[in-house]
Amino acid sequence: MEYYDYLKEINGVNLNSQQMEAASFDKGNALVLSTAGSGKTTVTIARAGRLLYENKCSRKVLTITFSKMAANDMKNRFQSYFGSVYKSKTEFSTIHAFSYKIVKSFYNRKGIDFELLTNSYHILGEILKSHYSKSYFNYVSDEEIENLSSAIGFVNNMMINPAEYKDYGIEIKGFDTIYETYRTYKSKNRLIDFDDMLLFAYKIIKGSDYYRDYIKNTYQYVQIDEMQDTSKIQHELIKLITDDNLFMVGDDDQAIYSFRGSYPDFMLEFRDIYKDGKVFYLNNNYRSDKNIVEGARHFIERNKKRYAKAINTDNERINEINIIRVKNRAEQAKLITEALLQANDQTVGILFRYNMSAMILANNLNENKIDFYIKEDKTKFFSSPVLYDVMAFLNLALNPKDRDAFSRIYYKSYTYFSKGMCKIVTDSPREDLTVFDILDNYRYFDHYVYDKIHQFKIDINYLNKLRPMDAIRFIKMELEYINYLERMQEEGRNNMSNSLHILEILEEIGSYCKNIREFIDKINNLQEVIKNASENKNANVTLTTIHSAKGLEYDHVYMIDNISGEFPSEKKNMSEVEYEKILEEERRIFYVGMTRAKKVLNIIVPGAPSLFVNELIQSNKKNNA
Repeated sequence: MEYYDYLKEINGVNLNSQQMEAASFDKGNALVLSTAGSGKTTVTIARAGRLLYENKCSRKVLTITFSKMAANDMKNRFQSYFGSVYKSKTEFSTIHAFSYKIVKSFYNRKGIDFELLTNSYHILGEILKSHYSKSYFNYVSDEEIENLSSAIGFVNNMMINPAEYKDYGIEIKGFDTIYETYRTYKSKNRLIDFDDMLLFAYKIIKGSDYYRDYIKNTYQYVQIDEMQDTSKIQHELIKLITDDNLFMVGDDDQAIYSFRGSYPDFMLEFRDIYKDGKVFYLNNNYRSDKNIVEGARHFIERNKKRYAKAINTDNERINEINIIRVKNRAEQAKLITEALLQANDQTVGILFRYNMSAMILANNLNENKIDFYIKEDKTKFFSSPVLYDVMAFLNLALNPKDRDAFSRIYYKSYTYFSKGMCKIVTDSPREDLTVFDILDNYRYFDHYVYDKIHQFKIDINYLNKLRPMDAIRFIKMELEYINYLERMQEEGRNNMSNSLHILEILEEIGSYCKNIREFIDKINNLQEVIKNASENKNANVTLTTIHSAKGLEYDHVYMIDNISGEFPSEKKNMSEVEYEKILEEERRIFYVGMTRAKKVLNIIVPGAPSLFVNELIQSNKKNNA
């Protein structure tokens, strides 16, 4: 039986002409440009199966994917088509797993022991604490540790000299010193992390005839899925392990991981790197309504650095793209909640650029008893130093004896209290006194310090008289917490935009509460709600970032928080060239969000419309004229 007849009759897989042409590619180097919803995974699996079914592969077909979940999904789908008959001749792996296998083999042959560092957060946290130990602001937050981890990953994946970190927008002061401290710690303790897997594998393969021959003799064909998401070091590895046998699948319009070091330029330069390479196109979107497909196509065509390609669909034109303007995020949440209360059993994706956007909506859905799933509990909201700080101010207002609360915020308002003053409070044996009484009883301060103590006591106590929303605004402005956040941003330790967003969320949640105790209870309850929602995978309603929604689809999509200065972010101090590069990636993120929708796409604007909303309106007016 002919292979494609076998696929159709036995497995019900009917490839279109473009898919069949790509899956029929044999020896050489090829790039398959696959638009959203065009069946790229089916093509990748079909090609691997054909090479084996037609006896064109005597060794192995290696398929490398972007994530472990994708590798397992592809392996399972392959086995559902072909059973276990080709099990020994196929390998589905992430590039990290493949690299780790090489590194482990190399060190075993050398008789060198090492351990895999699966979580570097504790180590990075200790390094940061030591680095900032002499700073006035010496507390290190989870957010700072995460930012450092991301920066290290970016430098490694882009193969950047750490000393040149400022040229790449890394704002962590002394990053090169911190990087070297971390590298030395790993070396001394014989630890390797996930980035090291790639870097070490690259060096081993590049410098070893043994491993180059092993790979060549083991893998006859190499396939790469989601090529647009691979980084510079990964591309260099791919070059080393292939020899006129590379089949890459991806979509340059969906390259959205530059913060991880992804390097889509490699795809764009394919014809320069592989002079005899073949390019295939998968243009047909099987997922979305025709209006969504055409709207997304007109929108993404504004990007200049991309392959010009047709993006089509045979689906009907039923629902227009809805752009809905509301006054603020509270009205946005109300609008979506009311719509969901009337919804049937169709799947709904509520998509946003930043994790924080989930909070106000999650609170509303919970208040209205609407079941939802939050894809991965990574809001970072409940580990945010801004949340901890606000809660500390409020807890001190409720209990002036709370030394832990005082220790957290004593230097974060207009007071500029010293570490010595904090120590006087924490070391005092008088448990019956408030922190203000302890300080007031100390007789060796300058006179102006007592004035500050008295005023701070009055202001903290005043918080009890305010509604929570007004109390948070008072903390931000009157207690000058906003000035502390600005100073932290100047030191490269805080993102002001994120901090202000968290304060806005807290104010909104506070608007539902009568007093501070009720507000604190609501925050604690919301944390439990989010935790439970992250395990509620069977819910029809999903809250997720656009990044986490990549590869997924929903009947109805709401893209939220499309306001000026937020998505895309403001230009700030960037050059035109730098901003245009960032703008093109942000536009790709917006495009990915649009193309998750199957039937209905709603774009909500809770304020001044963003640049992308205006572009979407203009693009579609122009093409409908």
